[in-house]
Amino acid sequence: MAEREIKYRGLKTFQIFSGEMKSVWIYGFYLKRGTYGDPGPQAHIFVYENGYEGYRVDSKTIGQFTGLVDSTGKEIYEDDIISLKDGRIGVINFLDGCFVVNYGNETRQALYDVQDWEMTILGNRFENKDLLDSIFSAKKNERELQEAEERNFELEFLPKE
Repeated sequence: MAEREIKYRGLKTFQIFSGEMKSVWIYGFYLKRGTYGDPGPQAHIFVYENGYEGYRVDSKTIGQFTGLVDSTGKEIYEDDIISLKDGRIGVINFLDGCFVVNYGNETRQALYDVQDWEMTILGNRFENKDLLDSIFSAKKNERELQEAEERNFELEFLPKE
């Protein structure tokens, strides 16, 4: 059996000396637990490179490594926005026990089915909301236009009184 690399990433936001807010991705082992003095479970990413270091990250940004890399060698994680060689663009989600590419309009395809295709990471849904919004709103508008055309087509064949 092949060994899989299981790791996660999460976004840590903090304030630097100038008062500016900065966000960085933390990669490593995921653990959800409370720390001494903290009420309830907290999301942490632990990194073992330089010892046992733990970083609290935003739990909404945690995504698992899919085990695949894009055409440039960059690791693909859950919530990444990718472009396929056929021009389709989608976001990586984990659904029903597998990673899928979500193209919008409730259209999904297992990542396993496209893993041999050329894929390029365009960004992720946290740092590139405008890209994601434009993709899904364009698909929504396209679907609405198609439905309107179908309704008009059907109306042309209604019997006249």
